[in-house]
Amino acid sequence: LAAFVLRHAADLPDKIALSLMGPARATRWNYARLESTVRGIATGLLARGLAPGDRVLMRLGNTPEFPLAFLGCIAGGLIPVPTSAQLSAPETAKIIEIVSPALILHDPDVACPDTDLPVVSASELHDMAALPPADYALGDPDRPAYIVFTSGTSGVPRAVVHAHRAIWA
Repeated sequence: LAAFVLRHAADLPDKIALSLMGPARATRWNYARLESTVRGIATGLLARGLAPGDRVLMRLGNTPEFPLAFLGCIAGGLIPVPTSAQLSAPETAKIIEIVSPALILHDPDVACPDTDLPVVSASELHDMAALPPADYALGDPDRPAYIVFTSGTSGVPRAVVHAHRAIWA
């Protein structure tokens, strides 16, 4: 999935791939910077002892770290579990119990329960961006790409696993 999203990076390194708009300024990321950052994050997460197929809970706000970490996980073969920054610590604890993540990516401004799980801060993600690029984890298109939660019509949160092939479709 990450290789598919960033497939134009080599051909169009200077083309804008991501724009972050704010009231005071805009930040633009070209494909070269975006790919380098995503693959550096993948390297950093794998260096933490994570292995392809491990789940990573994302407790990040509406910041650039969110898409960078999401794609970084997928680039390294990890399975990101993005969550709403509006969830409380007890709500997040229930998600942790359901998905059994190997690690939590955590912005200190976002609620997260106390846990024995390893935690990587948003600032540590910035440091990972400068690491050498990980190879893209390629494999079976039916393997999980990411997990999201939905309450559907029942109002009870349920984990939904999306395969790589679902994104390509």
